[in-house]
Amino acid sequence: MTTACDENHIELTPISSCRREVEIAMVEMLVDLQKRGWSAAELALTLADASEDLVMLIATKKLRPH
Repeated sequence: MTTACDENHIELTPISSCRREVEIAMVEMLVDLQKRGWSAAELALTLADASEDLVMLIATKKLRPH
């Protein structure tokens, strides 16, 4: 993801269709959570932690044949 940011606007330039969809959903979720009172820094750290947990879960999960 590439970003351009000023005080009131963040512009995302996605790399792939999947990433674009994820980034749009993520930004919408973060905006909604900030409206509920969570700080951008706390949300970013929490999102990073949750993403890392998911990556580790996927990495350690045994693949099953279909």
